[in-house]
Order: sequence, then C-alpha cells, then structure tokens
Amino acid sequence: MKVHKSYGGEHFLYGVCYFPEHWEQSMWDDDFRRIKEMGMNVVRMGEGAWNVWEPEEGRYSFELFDQAIALCVKHDLKVILGTPTYTPPAWLTEKYPEVLRVNFEGDAMTHGSRRHYNYTSPVYVDLCRKIVTQMAEHYKDHPSVIGWQIDNEFNCHMDVSFAESDHVAFREWCQLKYGSLDELNRAWGTAFWAQTYTDWGQVYLPRPTATYHNPSLLLDFYRFTSDTVVDFARVQYDILKAAAPHQFITHNGLFSNLDNEKLTREALDFMSYDSYPAFALKRKDRPKHFRDRGMGLSLGRVRGHSEKFLILEQQAGPGGQVGGVLSGPEDYLLMTPKPGQMRLWAWQSIANGADGVLFFRWRTVPYGSETLWHGLNHYGNQPNWRLDEAKRLGEEIATVKELLLNSRVKATAAQLYDYDNESHWKIERFTAWEGWSSVESIYQALNERHVTVDQLSYQHLSETDELVRKYAVMFYSNAQLLNEEDVRLLRAYVEQGGTLVFGPRSGYKDRDNQAYMQAFPGVIKELAGVEITDFTMVDSDEPSMMSFTGEETEWPAPAFNEIVEPRQGNAEVLARYTKDYYAGKPAIVRVPVGQGAVVYCGAYFTPDNTSALLDRLGIVDPIAAWAEVPLEVEVVAREADGKELYFFFNYSASAMSVTFKETVSDCLSGRELMGAAEIEPYGVKLIARKP
Repeated sequence: MKVHKSYGGEHFLYGVCYFPEHWEQSMWDDDFRRIKEMGMNVVRMGEGAWNVWEPEEGRYSFELFDQAIALCVKHDLKVILGTPTYTPPAWLTEKYPEVLRVNFEGDAMTHGSRRHYNYTSPVYVDLCRKIVTQMAEHYKDHPSVIGWQIDNEFNCHMDVSFAESDHVAFREWCQLKYGSLDELNRAWGTAFWAQTYTDWGQVYLPRPTATYHNPSLLLDFYRFTSDTVVDFARVQYDILKAAAPHQFITHNGLFSNLDNEKLTREALDFMSYDSYPAFALKRKDRPKHFRDRGMGLSLGRVRGHSEKFLILEQQAGPGGQVGGVLSGPEDYLLMTPKPGQMRLWAWQSIANGADGVLFFRWRTVPYGSETLWHGLNHYGNQPNWRLDEAKRLGEEIATVKELLLNSRVKATAAQLYDYDNESHWKIERFTAWEGWSSVESIYQALNERHVTVDQLSYQHLSETDELVRKYAVMFYSNAQLLNEEDVRLLRAYVEQGGTLVFGPRSGYKDRDNQAYMQAFPGVIKELAGVEITDFTMVDSDEPSMMSFTGEETEWPAPAFNEIVEPRQGNAEVLARYTKDYYAGKPAIVRVPVGQGAVVYCGAYFTPDNTSALLDRLGIVDPIAAWAEVPLEVEVVAREADGKELYFFFNYSASAMSVTFKETVSDCLSGRELMGAAEIEPYGVKLIARKP
C-alpha cells in the first residue's frame, strides 16, 4: 500500500520522557548518565514548560533547556522537543481571557490545569506562532534535536469549545463550505421545525436548546471541531518545517473529535501514540485474556496513518491523577504492571509498527496532579524491578534493531472506518455502544485466529490494487453515511477479488446526514444485492439469536436486527434469525460481485458470531500449517527481505505452550526451536522463519 506518512529514522529510538523543569539541576547529570546506561538513546522534553520558555510576554528564555540538552549531548542522547502550546502560562490567560476554552453551558475554563485554550482564538494562535518560531529558530541547527512533537494529546480531557471565537470561526467555516444559505439550509434540512436560516449571523455552533439538536448541524459541528485542530497544528507544522526540514514533526494521538487521518496527512510527518494498556485492564466487558491485548486495535489505527511511528509515552508504572474533587473528573489509580507486563506492552507497541518507544516517565513527579502517575523511578530513585525490566528491553532491542527497522507489519485483513461515521455514533447514540463493540468484536475474532489486522481510514479506498493484494477480507461495520463515490471505490475492491463485510444500517444516509429516499440499504442496495424489508431494536430481556445454514448452534444477534432479503439469484443466505416474529428470515447474506463478494450482516457483531462468520468465509488461522498456537496467544506478523517474522505474546499470568512443526529461530534468545515451546507468563517471542 502506498504509504503517505511514516517514521523513517535510521535508528531505533529507545528512551524516556524527562522534564528538567521538574528537578533540581544538580540531579540532571546523574539522571542522563543512568538513562544512557539503560541502553537508551533519546529523551523527550519541553511540551509542558511555556512559562519557562517565555516567562513574560515577548521575553524568551532558553537557558534551562540549553543546559539540559548540553548534558544530553554529553551522554550521547538525542532529544525530541515538544511545543508547549497545551499549557499556556498564567500571564497569558490573565492578559488575554478570550483565549480560554468555553464549555457547552457557557462557562470559561481557567488557569490551573491544562488544555484550557481554544484553537480558534486569533490572539492565542498568534502567541503560539511566536513561541514556536522562537524555538524553531533556536534549535534548528542543533545536531542532537532530531524532531518535534506538536502540542500534546490534542483533545484530551476536553474535545469541544464554544467560545465566541469558535462561533465566529464556525460561521466562516460554513460560509466557505456551502457558499450560500440556500445550500446550507438544504444540507441541514432546516425545513424541519422551522429551523431555516435567513442571515449568516443566525448560524452558531450548537447551543443549549429545549430538546434535540439538528443531526446534520451536529455532524458539521464535529467536522468543524476536527478542522480547528488540524488548522492549529498546521500553523506549527509550517513554521517548524520551514525552519528545520531535516527534523521530523509528529504528534501523540489518538483522541476524540479529531480526524487523525486528516491531521497526519496535512500537518505531520507521521503520527505517534501514547500507549497505556493498564486502562484496558479495567474493561470487564472483554474476556480477561483480551483486555490489554486489545490495545492492538488502537496501535493498528496509528499504523493505518503511519506505517512506522513512535510511542512517545509508553506505560512504565501505575498511572493515576488526583485533584478532580471540584472540577468533575474522578481521581483514579490504575493497577501496577505485573513483572513482565511493562516489557510485554512495549513489545506490543513495537510489533505493531513502532520504531521508537519512550517510557513515561523517568521519575514520578512529587507534586501536581500526577503524583500517582508513576515512572520507571520512584520519588527517591530506589532500585526497582521496572528499571531492571527496562534495561533488559534495551538489551533485546539492541540485538534485533535492524530486523525491526527493516521489517513491516504484514496484515491480511482490514477494518475500515471514517470520521463522519464515528461522529454519527455520537449523534445517533442509541446503538453507539453496540457499534463500537462490533469493531472490537471483529478485531478480537480475527486476532484470536492469529490474523494480523490493519485499521484503515476510508481515505485509503482509492488504493484499490494494494487493498486487493493485501486483504482477503475487509470489514466496514460502521458505514451508515456513504455516497456514490464511496460505493464506486468499494465496488472496485470487491470486483477485483476482495470480500467486503457490512454491518447493520449501512448506506442508508448520505454525508449530509440525510436518509436516501429509497429502500434500505440505500446507496449500497445494488452493490450488496439485498433489500432490508424490516428492522427492529432488540429487547434485552428477549435476546435475539441467529444460526448459520446447516448448523444448529445459535449465536447472538444483539441490539438491532434487519431482515436481509436477497435480491440477486446468486445470493447465498449464510445465517437466519431463530427467534421472534422474523424467525427463519435471513440475517446474513453473501452476494458474489465480480471476482469477490459482499456480505451484509443485519445484526451487530460479537466475537462468537464473527468467528462463526469467518468460518463460513474461509478465513483460517494463517500460521496453522507450521505452528499450533492457542487462541490465548497473540501473533503479529511482519515481513522483511527473505524472512517472515512473527511476534508471539502471552498476556496471561500462566505459561502458554506452542508447538512448532518446523525449525524456527527465536531472535530474542538466539535459539532454534522445534516442537513444543513454552512462553513464560507475560512473555514474548520473536520468531523468524523462511517463507
């Protein structure tokens, strides 16, 4: 597949986040010495220190960071600098209160936390432009500064804003998009409830109303919210790239209300990520063996934006935050990684495409809201097992770094998604949870049969030849908003041999969020070769079930059911409902199209019903011919010149056994393996075999 953006460094980056402004200067030299002795080669710093970079308006200071970076040079450590625009200083927000973010109720956020600015304030953008320009000019020729992180975690904590500048910017955005009020009124369907606009001054972001908002306005609100972030990032990207084209520019996503594919393409050299699998351990709705393992789905999304990327914050200890007693968010403390888990999680990131991992953080900060967010070192630098584990990881990376740099993830299945449809979930919330659960369930079912899965934004649909070459099957489980061009591209993939799987309610609306005036499934009716003749929400007290043709086993058909009637003679009914008034009616239909096929599923996906569907589609374990691996062990495939590489992960507290039917190489231990082999609790193997 054509790669639009990717990290392409010559060295694998291994390091930590280090914030010199938090520590006495007398500690720095010893800290950097110890970081180097861990086998690390890079530190990230700077993004939370605007008050240090610019202690008062127009007076810039580089002394503290110059001294810290000089010590990095002494210890042969490279530096990734963050622009400090997510933490405006007190002098700024007091002098320019118009830069503050405003919530939906009209309350302005204030100084005392972070991310309290809005992206559309002309004053704030100008001040950001100035500080970024100063930093870029100062460090553009520094040989140890290798790259930049723009801002920090766009849209974390609070992902919307309703300040006066936001309303003004939204009005301008709408004028640019629609050109006339007539076109806006048509796209938003304002004939309903007398919402028609007769003057641009009447157009606002959503405001408190007596009841439901206009869904088409809401969709544009989410698009606008994302575009403001992309525009804000682009300002910084252009400054940095003009000053220092040899230094990379990235950002640590992924957060909500942001089209990260668009952000990556327009304002970054590549996307990066912050990986905290301990959050996933709280997911009691997922089986225990698949909680932290499920982080691969998010890592796959990053890989979909950038084939190779960095982890700018990798979990190093228990995470937690305090201080929410008055502002609303609950305080929390995550579980401490068990011995082995921290290393496992780092390898999970690497296996999925990361050519750099930086632990957050070097040492736990003794003050502020993150005193519970623990780093590799405790407050007093006492010896601990996490330091030993990080050193072991550094030694392992050094052994196989060339393999990592020169190989790529090899996925044979993909899940499609797009920002419009995920925003639509927020608008039509009555099946939003089931929709997102379907995405996770599909990923789990594929992953448990050791199929490596890519997560692709629908912008990749234009790359038809590559899609057909790589993916035997693509799921587009949330495709409610589609247009004719989308359908043309989807048809091209199928006609050339791909299998495309839709979920319920696909294609029934256009990208203005208006329903097509035709039978369901709307714009994909001809492609899918089916018609939805009836539908219903499912009463949770009377669960719906389905069974596949020729089998008696019943599988869940949760939340929402469509009767999927074939409208082509060569259609095959794969499954039928077994309960309620529509018992015996088609639930899943497969229709051949060209050299491929379209599968339409009228119910949401679960791990069980997806696994049964995969059996019917002939999607088998791709490594079964040479290895017997239990479903509890994850396998991530990679490819390099003349070699196949496979990461084997055991996420459980018990040893797991795999059986190799041929001789393979364990790259981390240097041993040859044949027959039964044990993977220790929270263990990792990197296996090489000849194709």
